[in-house]
Amino acid sequence: MKSLLHLISRVGSLTFLLFGPQIVLAQHASGEISISGGGAVGAVSTSRTSTPAKRPRTPAPARRRPAPARRGTTAEQYVAQGDQSFKAKEYDDALEAYTKAVELKPIAHAYYQIGWIHNDREDYDQAVAPLQQAVHYNPNDEVALNELGYAYRFLKRYEEALSTYRRAIAIRSDYASPYFGIGWIYNDRNQFTEAIEPLRRAAQFKENYAEAHNELGYSYYKLGRMQNAVSEYRQAVAMKPDYASAYFGLGDSYYQIKQCREAVNAYAQALRLQPENETAFYNQAWCYNDLEEYSDAARAANQAVRLKPDHAQAQFELGWAYRNLKSYPQAMTAYQQAIRYKSDYATAYYEIGWIYNERENYNDAVPSFQQALRLKPDYSEAHNELGYSYLGLKQYRQAEASFRQAIRIKPDYGLAYYNLGITYLDLNDKNRALEQYRVLQRIDRDRAQKLYAEIYK
Repeated sequence: MKSLLHLISRVGSLTFLLFGPQIVLAQHASGEISISGGGAVGAVSTSRTSTPAKRPRTPAPARRRPAPARRGTTAEQYVAQGDQSFKAKEYDDALEAYTKAVELKPIAHAYYQIGWIHNDREDYDQAVAPLQQAVHYNPNDEVALNELGYAYRFLKRYEEALSTYRRAIAIRSDYASPYFGIGWIYNDRNQFTEAIEPLRRAAQFKENYAEAHNELGYSYYKLGRMQNAVSEYRQAVAMKPDYASAYFGLGDSYYQIKQCREAVNAYAQALRLQPENETAFYNQAWCYNDLEEYSDAARAANQAVRLKPDHAQAQFELGWAYRNLKSYPQAMTAYQQAIRYKSDYATAYYEIGWIYNERENYNDAVPSFQQALRLKPDYSEAHNELGYSYLGLKQYRQAEASFRQAIRIKPDYGLAYYNLGITYLDLNDKNRALEQYRVLQRIDRDRAQKLYAEIYK
């Protein structure tokens, strides 16, 4: 006959232990620990574009030989040729024509276009000099100043970028793009409070500026103002429905305030657009576990570990999902993988021990809990569960010591008092069992009634 009849819930688990002729009720639990097992709650999937918002990239078409210039072609004619090629997105030809133009005559527009093309190709070092020339020959060109700030920003030459953006704003106070650049730099420097005002202005001065709302959402997120972050991210995706970064940010913000249904939906939208983000799958798995939708949690966690096998927290979430699906071999494998990649993962050792206890394999459970306690000596739940293992092995004095350790760490730990009372009953010490009952009357009336029923049955 099995000695344990398990009634598993996230809050706790009830088990029946047989000792001698009577059935003694003891409790085996794990739900009083964080579901993430010490994982990075609030890990950021990507609530911010990792680089500044850019113009859409267009691959250069196959290079074709430009028509030879007639003798005596003027700089202005080369500029006209460059503009024609630029309009057709034939950037190689445009760059060649603009370069010939400035060799003949310093023309601010040509220098600007050369810089723009280099920026678009992410050749920021190459962009700086022509843009500096553009600004030199036309100091009041706010667009050229903004483009130069853009190059400095990508090169992380932030002081020069800020100065250049401010010059652009001084010329045109309602110019959204340099405000965005300033806010982006403040965010990158972790100056999130300072980022808010320029980003607000960017959003104010440019209608449907999704990138500004996304970046503002990131500022609020980092400041812990999650409702504001949610509002900004929602505006960003309303303006730009295929904006994966904003959906990730929205998911992260909901995740932080544990609005798990909204979080998993936002992550689903983000992952539909960018399906290779392991952190988003991990966060989604955490939320599904919190919603007790364990099959979906397992699916998301499997995706996370497929993308990043050494993601210990994702392995843990996978274990938690399988454990609650009662797929114990798969859960055990996942927890062991979590420990493989994070050797000091106390909660994963705890969970392995819990599964051994659940399967009445108490001898194997003991070393798992001992390892968890070596890593985290004040782990009250592990002390309680180790006591439960000793109780299953009828090692009552060790069980008593473990339950008392749990109580020392967590004086209102009703489950440990209950299990200590059961231990005393097995030692035929009714008076000390009654002492635990009296404590439980103050801190956990439900367990007090259950212990009373065991004492007087």
